[in-house]
Amino acid sequence: MEAEQRNNVRFLAQDNVIVALHNASTKIGKVKDISKGGLSFEHTYAKNSILSPSQTGITFWTNGFWISKISCRVVYDIPLPIPKEYESLAIRLLTRRCGIQFEVISEDQTAQLDFFLKTYIKEAI
Repeated sequence: MEAEQRNNVRFLAQDNVIVALHNASTKIGKVKDISKGGLSFEHTYAKNSILSPSQTGITFWTNGFWISKISCRVVYDIPLPIPKEYESLAIRLLTRRCGIQFEVISEDQTAQLDFFLKTYIKEAI
């Protein structure tokens, strides 16, 4: 088992936190957990669409609150088991979990992220 490499406490996100990853193509998904250093999210697509570990940007939002243009990089993008509800579909939907590390983050974005963590999280994990 690998040792934990994160430097920040992770928190479970509420169910309605959405992220858009702006890379060669935009990926939109549901945030699973978040910290001051990054986040992970799940995205579903009809074909295998692997994200390369490159520098990119994200925007995430919930309940009218959003933080945009955060510089980041993809740390991992791994396949997840196919959910039972997708097995009967004619189009094979693939679900992946993507880990993002924040890169350069402005003071304003840091303040917004702190507010977000205090307001829109479930619990520490």
